[in-house]
Amino acid sequence: MDLLTILEIISLITTLIGLYLLGEKRAPGFLIFTVSLACQMYIFYSNQFWFLFFQMIVLILFNLYNYRKWMRG
Repeated sequence: MDLLTILEIISLITTLIGLYLLGEKRAPGFLIFTVSLACQMYIFYSNQFWFLFFQMIVLILFNLYNYRKWMRG
């Protein structure tokens, strides 16, 4: 099993867990979902899918913004 396959599996699992926790309005969901996005960024960068790579950057920024908004109440 190569590194990209392992990252795809990690990304899949962390996406599902992160989305579940976000749905339950729990703070760790933001962190876990960010880990998922970071794995996807590496996968897209390795395959030179630049549009998807930059899309993951935007999604991480949205995730961080929403976390700050959520923490303020």
